[in-house]
Amino acid sequence: MRLRIAAVCAGAALALGACASIPTSGPVNEGTGEVEGAEPFVPFAEGPQIGDSVNAIVSGFIQATAAGFASDFTVAREYLTVPARADWDPLAEVTVYDSGALTPDYDEDAGRVVYSVPVAAWIDDAGRMVEAQAGTQTQLEFQVSRDVGGEWRISGLEDGSLLAEATFNRVFLPVTLVFASADGSTVVPELRWLPSTNVATWAARELVEGPSPWLANAVTTGFPAGSALAVDSVVVTDGIARVQLASESAGSPAERALAEQQLRLTLTALPGVREVEVTVAGVPLVSDPVETLSRGPVPEGVAAVFIDDRLGLWDGEDLWVVRDGVGALPAGADALATSYTGTRVAFRVGGDRIVISDALAGGVDTLLAYDDAGRARGTMEVATVVEGPDLVAPAFDRYGWLWTAESVDPEAVIAVSEDGDAMPLDARWLAGRTVQQIVPSRDGARVLVVSRSGAQTVAEVAEVVRSETGEPLSIGEPLQIGANIGTTVDAIWVDDLSVALLGSSSGAETAPLWIVAVGGRTTEDAAVSDAVAISARHGDRSITLVSEDGTVRERAGTGWSAVASGVDELAYAG
Repeated sequence: MRLRIAAVCAGAALALGACASIPTSGPVNEGTGEVEGAEPFVPFAEGPQIGDSVNAIVSGFIQATAAGFASDFTVAREYLTVPARADWDPLAEVTVYDSGALTPDYDEDAGRVVYSVPVAAWIDDAGRMVEAQAGTQTQLEFQVSRDVGGEWRISGLEDGSLLAEATFNRVFLPVTLVFASADGSTVVPELRWLPSTNVATWAARELVEGPSPWLANAVTTGFPAGSALAVDSVVVTDGIARVQLASESAGSPAERALAEQQLRLTLTALPGVREVEVTVAGVPLVSDPVETLSRGPVPEGVAAVFIDDRLGLWDGEDLWVVRDGVGALPAGADALATSYTGTRVAFRVGGDRIVISDALAGGVDTLLAYDDAGRARGTMEVATVVEGPDLVAPAFDRYGWLWTAESVDPEAVIAVSEDGDAMPLDARWLAGRTVQQIVPSRDGARVLVVSRSGAQTVAEVAEVVRSETGEPLSIGEPLQIGANIGTTVDAIWVDDLSVALLGSSSGAETAPLWIVAVGGRTTEDAAVSDAVAISARHGDRSITLVSEDGTVRERAGTGWSAVASGVDELAYAG
């Protein structure tokens, strides 16, 4: 108690001192614009007291565990018997529980304390998160016994730590590890959750160890097998993070150049890090940093549209359509997609054909203002690239390949080259499901698959293994993402780490809009009730809705503002 009072008094004194130093007169000066990263939050930890009850010992241990991520769990181990201290691995798994009080059940005869824990997520020892579905509970069991001094201590427990969600959000940080696409040109990110104390060390260590198994075959890294930190500490001084690598980490010149970029891009995204210096045996990893990695392409601000049975473009202000002589859309056209080059569009016809057209290749200059268009003459020419029963809406990747699949119980996902060659990619893990969306990520190394398994919506991301020229060779076993997702009607990538899924309103005033971070959490927003499709350029603030009545809406504060009408389909690149 005296320690708590002292801490409060010290904090009050600091606050008063800060207030006294605020100037009340004088000129307004321009600042540097640079803000140092905030000091990590460190929860208060107090060791066991003489005469503590069983409940006080167990609850005190749980509280001290939260502080352990900044102090090597020294205080938390004081609650354990000597053998248990040696065996317990607090970093094996972190269970994040919904914030609130936990009620223990103490079985005195068995010497056992059991907590029923409402789980929000799990974090493994490499910082990989798995979200829990609503209502998920786990049992946390502690064996207790008296030590040689007659005090209660925890004598048996499982490896891992327990953190309240509110505490977790303050002692862990989302960190993006940077890897490269197969052709070495594009950043492929992987999200991890790492302790905020010494986060640069954690991030460097995990980056050097490499990508997760589900992503490993789709990316390249500049760190050869056996790479490691020479000193398990990345010191950050005056905004400069200094990384010392073991000699085994120095690969070929190309690998060293890539490794330096990966470390620089990963660490400079952390609070308080502006520069990165990387050495091997005291020698700089590279003499001159290079810039070979770029982010995945962001769709242009022009979207392809279907309007009044005609193909066209929307530039954010005006609608344009193909000339009258190009013809109307084929009967049954839907599910519009646009290539990243803007030279090709694809769509589905009658549910059983995927077709492509280059009618928009010339851009706005070759089109008519929608208000000036007459009646379309005939039907536009298209080229069929895939035929099959009940095909999934097509989507383009950055290499120009077109993706689809049969929706019912498929055995493969289909990728079609720019030359029209269809390549089936084995996906037998989809057996027994109904596939709703297949959308490649903008870096091309991953693909989002949304399917239905019985009454359950399943959102997954799988690696796309490619040749150095971009040809897809296979897709891997998927990583399930998202929690508590209901029936969806459309899905997209909104940036290189997040996807958006549009739900069905089912007669409600709004439709759910789920934003899911790959490797992170799911948040639920609200779309308009009659929204049937979504598209986006970059970030969830760029999401565009198309309603059943043809109204196009964009974000406006916390709501949606109508920007166009009469549009049946709208698609930015992807």
